Amino acid sequence: MFPNHIPNPEDKTAMALTRAAVLENNADLGVVFDTDVDRSGVVDNKGNPINGDKLIALMSAIVLKEHPGTTIVTDARTSMALTKFITDRGGNHCLYRVGYRNVIDKGVHLNEDGIETHLMMETSGHGALKENYFLDDGAYMVVKIIIQMVRMKLEGSDEGIGMQRQKDLKPLKNSGNTSRKEGYKDGN
Repeated sequence: MFPNHIPNPEDKTAMALTRAAVLENNADLGVVFDTDVDRSGVVDNKGNPINGDKLIALMSAIVLKEHPGTTIVTDARTSMALTKFITDRGGNHCLYRVGYRNVIDKGVHLNEDGIETHLMMETSGHGALKENYFLDDGAYMVVKIIIQMVRMKLEGSDEGIGMQRQKDLKPLKNSGNTSRKEGYKDGN
């Protein structure tokens, strides 16, 4: 085990230990990466884990501020609450096949077809941004989150990144929802 937990943003022990460290040290943010840093999860300053749908929602909110109306591609395991979260902010949600390469490749193809697609992300924490040449890069995602935190502080907000949208994120699960009963689109 990597020094004190499995390096996996979906692992409950990893998130719990990160949560404890954030709270013990009054940190603004805790970060969990996998071994090759292409997946990430974070814990906000209140100890709330942000991974799965919640991480996709957070990244979607950041990206939609920068690119209003963009399409967000996710794997089909995401919840209906995430679709509502994205569309309520003026974005388009394209559900696609499970598998981070499938999700990223779909985003590349949509852009080639003239459909602005700036975020491709899977519930596992794999994510890619158009601005980062479609690389699945957990560190780049975390940098985007840190930049948003700095912007919030400069605007005078003392709320942590999770608190900013706590009400919106609350109904979202930390892991994907395999039982989408309606609204399924395969992105084709």
